[in-house]
Amino acid sequence: MKKKILFCGNGMSAEILKELHKMFSVCVITEFIHDNGLKYADKVVFANTKNYREALETAKKVHKEGFNFDAVLSLCWDCPMSVAAIAEEFNLFGISFDVAKNSTIKSLRSNLFQKHCVPAPKYCLCKTFLDVIDAINNIGLPVVLKPITQSSSKGVILVEDMEYLASAYRYCLRFSGDNQVLVNEFIKGTEFSTEGLMVNGVFHLTGISERLFHYKKYKPFFVEIGDVMPVKLNKEEVELFRKNTEKAALALSIDKGIVKGDLIYTNEKKIIILEITPRLGGPRFGTEMVPLNNGTNILLAMIQQALGEEINNYYLNAHYNKGVVNRAIFPKEGIIEKIVGLDIIKNLPGYYDFKWFRDMPLHKGDIIYSPQNMCGGVGYIIATGATRNEAVKNADLIEENLIIKTKGLNK
Repeated sequence: MKKKILFCGNGMSAEILKELHKMFSVCVITEFIHDNGLKYADKVVFANTKNYREALETAKKVHKEGFNFDAVLSLCWDCPMSVAAIAEEFNLFGISFDVAKNSTIKSLRSNLFQKHCVPAPKYCLCKTFLDVIDAINNIGLPVVLKPITQSSSKGVILVEDMEYLASAYRYCLRFSGDNQVLVNEFIKGTEFSTEGLMVNGVFHLTGISERLFHYKKYKPFFVEIGDVMPVKLNKEEVELFRKNTEKAALALSIDKGIVKGDLIYTNEKKIIILEITPRLGGPRFGTEMVPLNNGTNILLAMIQQALGEEINNYYLNAHYNKGVVNRAIFPKEGIIEKIVGLDIIKNLPGYYDFKWFRDMPLHKGDIIYSPQNMCGGVGYIIATGATRNEAVKNADLIEENLIIKTKGLNK
């Protein structure tokens, strides 16, 4: 009998289910109705997986209908609280709900980092505009305003001048459900993502990428354009990233399960923790891009751990170091006039995949707006190469041949 896996949350990463369903029975609770690969799931249920109450009730319904799942996990989606609530309800492997909450809500996470001396940006939780002014007086400009529960840089905005503080504050509040804003010290440097598995309090790093941003182009917003692997770090530096990710995870009482980290390597060669979360990075980061880069398989390792089986160390150890690029596509703001190259790029060197970010493909007449966060791209390409430079070169060629022409908006 196949073991039954419940994925609560699917961050547009269902392609991996084509392989996974050969080994397991799979049910997916998801918001993404048209995601590629969902057809390979044994059961698909649509619900808001970021609402842990709704997700839990949906899981109860799935269980009552006969899908008696042996493990619950998130597939590249930011819903640790929902996964933890379901795991506790059904007495399955997982972190506690409180740990998931502390790892999700930015103010709680920052407080624990401070308590355990984890290198992280200075912060202040603010309930009023006057609180924000006081925080800036203490921290100093520039600062970053953030809602405390959003992901993908939604509502995040840079403030360099007090003249623009009021408008930045109003913008951030639009994404805050409780009218609270986190004020963070702005840290300059290169941002990296780490991912791996915590086993008995030890972090096994399986993937590390350099995150690329259009800082100047879309300022004051934080718009990520993708990832590139391998990173330009030596072994000693990679080990420091592993150790710092482990320290931050333990500060949040995460001693088992998946850990994803966002960290900055400053110009002074210091590592600063921006975020630690108990889930796979996405979309398709740990499920496909990291395996393309180094041959690890964090997904199968975390399933083995969740099922109480012995973890195959082969899945946690790198076997090669090839180039992989994930790059979001940002057409010029306007109304789409034509889309050219979707067939051409499939035959270009290093092409792995192109995927629309939206539920359905874009068409002529659709409107494109200038991005304000990491969800602002219309789609993304994944390109490979024998080396980092070759993968970047291949990604450049693919992007050049994918043409989405727009005409200006009448504002």
